[in-house]
Amino acid sequence: MDSSIPTKRRQSSPKIVFGVAGLMIGFVFGYAAGKANETNLVRDSIVPIKELGTSYQFVRPLLAYRTPEATDLGEYTALKSAFQARVDSALRSGASRVSVYFRDLDAGRWIGINQEETYYPASLLKVPTMIAYYKEAEENPSLLKDTVAYDPRVLPNAPFDVPSALVPARSYTLHDLIRAMIVDSDNGATFTLLERVNPHYLQSVYVALGVSDPGDDSVHYQISARTYALFFRVLYNASYLSSEYSERALELLSQATFTQGLIAGVPKGTVVAHKYGEHVLSTNGVATGVELSDCGIVYYPKHPYLLCVMTSATDEASAEKSIADISSVTYAAVGAQYASQ
Repeated sequence: MDSSIPTKRRQSSPKIVFGVAGLMIGFVFGYAAGKANETNLVRDSIVPIKELGTSYQFVRPLLAYRTPEATDLGEYTALKSAFQARVDSALRSGASRVSVYFRDLDAGRWIGINQEETYYPASLLKVPTMIAYYKEAEENPSLLKDTVAYDPRVLPNAPFDVPSALVPARSYTLHDLIRAMIVDSDNGATFTLLERVNPHYLQSVYVALGVSDPGDDSVHYQISARTYALFFRVLYNASYLSSEYSERALELLSQATFTQGLIAGVPKGTVVAHKYGEHVLSTNGVATGVELSDCGIVYYPKHPYLLCVMTSATDEASAEKSIADISSVTYAAVGAQYASQ
């Protein structure tokens, strides 16, 4: 027999056994600690957005939450890549800037591309104006039946002004003017409403959400896609207005007649509650481009989502195409996400 081969199994050393056990215990506790740190990281980055500027003594209404981007949790990475591809394509085809903010309203997850860059909101500010009137109407239900004369002469020289169906000097209810402002983006109705709005309620909309107030300097005011999305989030959650008025606001937004942006990227018949805004870029009085934004809620069956796209481009057609392309890829991605449900 070869003496180099032992005839019985050698006993394990106690030091080796305890050493291996220590390594395993250390691994388990290290993994657990890592997961705990990850959980803490996610938890610490969830920030409540509570209503500001109230005089309540015992409550502070919760409006929404600021949460970490979904890709930080390993989610929606494919959709973000698709967004980036569409943004890159737009930048090669006439756009100089594109920002995207997407939020899954069921899961509370969001992703974005350049979502903090700011743009001129233009007609997007008609939404907080509507919210201000509805907030006042909660305290004075007869308010929206008040009438005021429609006076298009208050209009500035708006390059993207659309013809109005309203008759100059004729009186309309505030309800009808709000409808014209939101559905048809009627600038005459907007400025007529702004002439009459209670400044307390209009300022309170911005203060409550912690959004900077354009005040009297709306010409230079800019806002990001992620921040602007807050107006739609509080409407969807009915966390600023009552359920009745939040529903009324979104119903009007779902009837908007602008169809070249978000709506162009979804199947015909899809309900989209949205608002667009256009602003002409100029240098020394000469037009050099346009900023076009379209933001709103796409009511994908059983899984609505919020999408806000802001663009800056050489021409309106390029901007519209960029928004429609991003809307299309988003709808497809949400469909793939929930296909098995």
